[in-house]
Amino acid sequence: MVRSRSPRKRLIGAALGAAAALFGAASARAHPHVFVTTETTVLYENGTIVGLRQKWSFDDFYTSMAIQGLDTNNDGTYDRSELEELAKVNMEGLKEFEYFTTARLSGEKLKFEAPKDFWLEHAEAPEGAVDVTMKTGDAAFEGTGVAVPKKEAEQPGFFARVWNWFFGSSQDAPAATAEKPAEQPKVLSLHFTLPLAQPVLADAPGFNFTVADPSFYIAFQMAEKDPVVLGAGAPTGCRATIGEVADAVTPPTAEDVAKSAAQPNPAADPSKLGDAFAQQFGSQSVGFGSAMAAKITCGPPS
Repeated sequence: MVRSRSPRKRLIGAALGAAAALFGAASARAHPHVFVTTETTVLYENGTIVGLRQKWSFDDFYTSMAIQGLDTNNDGTYDRSELEELAKVNMEGLKEFEYFTTARLSGEKLKFEAPKDFWLEHAEAPEGAVDVTMKTGDAAFEGTGVAVPKKEAEQPGFFARVWNWFFGSSQDAPAATAEKPAEQPKVLSLHFTLPLAQPVLADAPGFNFTVADPSFYIAFQMAEKDPVVLGAGAPTGCRATIGEVADAVTPPTAEDVAKSAAQPNPAADPSKLGDAFAQQFGSQSVGFGSAMAAKITCGPPS
């Protein structure tokens, strides 16, 4: 059960569908506010591609905001039951934006059925995930009601302390005293499966998919390690290749935003979630890369 302290604001703010809905209100800020690292498994059954199993890992800033008050048993961890309601709200918010996932076969857009098997976990971030550093007093947290943790002073390791004892300073200590690299921060990861409405022959040419937000409110990037994996049942010789989208998604211009405001998309009502999301997360200006597509090909490499 979610705590009574502003549960609606927190859960609405956590719904990712609000990000794209805010497009019309973010005219001069065509930059990401949430960063997602994606890992996708292409699912096969009886010689056909039947869907995509996705894992979206969010940045540490989003995570710190979204999990506020969700550790209901105060054990310092966030299990699946504590994150269940948050996962449900995220999926409901993503529905009208088609889960930011587009699959095509020879240029024709394919339809997905309702997602299934969705859940959230709080675990170590994947390699290469965006790390949005949180600093005490950061203006991005003003008015959010979130307590920004103070960075604890780093304690020297055992060998460094011995060096200090004998020589008075660890600055010139031997390289052997260096501490091991810091562990990856723990972040929220959303798992879900999108079944295709109509299965596609496993070796059909021209199958590809993209996970991207045209408004650039959410910056999607593929994981450095195994961003796309072919699941069990994939024919021998099939492989995934990654490349930029042919008709690359570009940030909206001021003119685009004006047109959007004059002719709003009836399927995306900013009044539903956009304001709450903006109040919850503020804004941050960080760079982003090009939208990437995964193409599945079979047979000898060309």
